[in-house]
Amino acid sequence: MAISTAWLMTKKLILQPENYEKPPPGFIKEDETKPEDCIPDVPGNEHAREFLAHAPTKGLWMPLGREVKVMQCWRCKRYGHRTGDKECPFFIKGNQKLEQFRVAHEDPMYDIIRENKRHEKDVRIQQLKQLLEDSTSDEDESSSSSSGKEKRKKKKKKEKHKKKKKEKKKRKKRKHKASKSSESSDSE
Repeated sequence: MAISTAWLMTKKLILQPENYEKPPPGFIKEDETKPEDCIPDVPGNEHAREFLAHAPTKGLWMPLGREVKVMQCWRCKRYGHRTGDKECPFFIKGNQKLEQFRVAHEDPMYDIIRENKRHEKDVRIQQLKQLLEDSTSDEDESSSSSSGKEKRKKKKKKEKHKKKKKEKKKRKKRKHKASKSSESSDSE
């Protein structure tokens, strides 16, 4: 019963003739001040009044017919164009410094990959140095008779060195995992 009375009340409000007598909102224009009204309507001022009547009032101003863009490019940090416009000096190549910074801070594997590459490079350099030493020592050893024993010693040294590096790498990984797990437990 309460629902039907509420429905009837809204129906009465809608059907009242007062609502129909009023014009819809925005139908009647309110008097707006025009810019040309500030110049008196004298026969000598027609040109100035006409110019002001057709002058732009809102939006971008175009002095001397040139469009002015009020926006800043994210790549080159200059005003007048957006990122990706052909006017940008970094249109094709992009801003390398910004991109490197972004990649380094967004990609969690970036540091690890870079470290692995550096490590591989160091290992390769050491191998080449060792090869160079071996080749020079082979020439020296060809004159001496104790070349077999020295080669075995060098092999053992290499193996020990490789084992130490692997152990260091494992320790670093364990530290990294432990620090990450402690950080995540701290944040929770």
